Amino acid sequence: EASSSEIVDKESHVSLRSRLFNLESEQILVEAVSVCSQMSSTAPALHKTSPNEDLRKVREKFDFNAVKLYQEYFYKESGEQRYLTFKQATDLLTRMDFKYYGDGRFPLSHYLREIIGKSPVVNFVNFVQAISMCGSRPIPLGYKEGFEEMDLDSNGKLDAKEVFNMMRQASDSCYSWADVEDFLAAVDVDQDGKMDYAEMLRAFHFTETSG
Repeated sequence: EASSSEIVDKESHVSLRSRLFNLESEQILVEAVSVCSQMSSTAPALHKTSPNEDLRKVREKFDFNAVKLYQEYFYKESGEQRYLTFKQATDLLTRMDFKYYGDGRFPLSHYLREIIGKSPVVNFVNFVQAISMCGSRPIPLGYKEGFEEMDLDSNGKLDAKEVFNMMRQASDSCYSWADVEDFLAAVDVDQDGKMDYAEMLRAFHFTETSG
């Protein structure tokens, strides 16, 4: 039987997710394997994939390793600057065979232009948002917008300070620095001390981890 402190922790984390990503209550109940429960175990090892792996295979299941593979392609193309021009991004999507969304008639470049607005560049969060539109399970915009708002230095990763600010702003519960360290230890699959977008999608149960 859960103790009162465990119940409070679970409620605070559900509140955190609800406020950040504006999830429907039904989604929260379905998805709410509490982030606290992840904190009790170490993050699973990342299944290594190669940039040369067949994209047609991984695109069939929009899971954690697929997002990591797309991220690898994107950052290989963008280098240290961590973003692409609109043309570079659409060219890369074409080479990866992501060209249309909806019923296959609408160019994916049109959707990408819509989500970046007047910005001259495309970050990975927007890039993978466009990719998700090609499948049957698009990423809710709340995830994208929440991550971009939290990523204060726009480097594509949330460090401990950014995660701490996220927790303080999104919940009335009092979080300690130890809570932040425990959270990062649970979600940081590649063990770089930060949470990237793929790891955030996994932490909030949008993508599953392949074996």
